[in-house]
Amino acid sequence: MKKEKTALQMIAGAARCPEYGPAMVKALMKKLDMNEKGFALLMNVTPTTVRLWTSGAVHPCGTAKRLMQIYDTGPEIVSIIAGEKEDVNAT
Repeated sequence: MKKEKTALQMIAGAARCPEYGPAMVKALMKKLDMNEKGFALLMNVTPTTVRLWTSGAVHPCGTAKRLMQIYDTGPEIVSIIAGEKEDVNAT
């Protein structure tokens, strides 16, 4: 019988985030159909920070990379955050 993974086991398995270098940040922005300003609002950073990420001058921190991974994996979450779509899991 297969045992279900605990939350901790799932988190440990997902502990490593992609690096999200300039090409990946740009690809995510394109996937989400966002410019620098919109992506900055979503990430809660300044447009200058996004510009630094996309130029490669600065790398996103761990928290930013995790958020990008979440948005990349489930882009529909952006609509839920923006209030455009109801969360199907809300009670």
